[in-house]
Amino acid sequence: MVIRTHDLIEVSSLSCLRSEEVPMWAAASLKQTPFVVGRRAEPLQDGSIPVGIRGTERNQRHAAFLAPQGIGRSITPYEITERRMWTALSAERQGLPVSKIMDRVAELMRDWQWGPTGSAGFEMVTGYPAMKETSDLDVVINTPVATDDKQAEILLCGLDKLGVRIDIQLEAPEGAYILRELVGRRADTVMLRTAQGPRLVRNPWR
Repeated sequence: MVIRTHDLIEVSSLSCLRSEEVPMWAAASLKQTPFVVGRRAEPLQDGSIPVGIRGTERNQRHAAFLAPQGIGRSITPYEITERRMWTALSAERQGLPVSKIMDRVAELMRDWQWGPTGSAGFEMVTGYPAMKETSDLDVVINTPVATDDKQAEILLCGLDKLGVRIDIQLEAPEGAYILRELVGRRADTVMLRTAQGPRLVRNPWR
């Protein structure tokens, strides 16, 4: 099973999680909702994959490693979109700003392979009420080849009219870029986020 950054993973056994020190909030969060998210880092030699533990607050994020035998089911952001998992939220949760725009986002991004991440993706997969009235929508787009700058500009223009801040990462073969940093950039280089850490590159897809 290949686990990628942003994939949501159900932990089949919490004893398979490794971390130097697990905060009390992280332990409580895992007990209530035993899901972690794939993060951008190198796996360990024994095959343990880098994951992140989410808490109830924005600043509650904890890095850990999950042994292969602890991996239950996993769901990619792209599967969330394919299955339109936001439609399964309760009527109350569908009234949140992010939930309300999901169908429109799907329409605007129909030509892209994309999926929600962050609090929206987490809630759609787990059912845990992670989204708030003030939540942004985090999105990942699979981009194995270079994007068309004009097409990207048109996409951002359409999304910016929806009334919710939307942050988009482009997943390229060697790492990820922030779409807003690419569109209309004035510098010769752009930040590439890799498993070894961030680095500046000239051509994002070379």
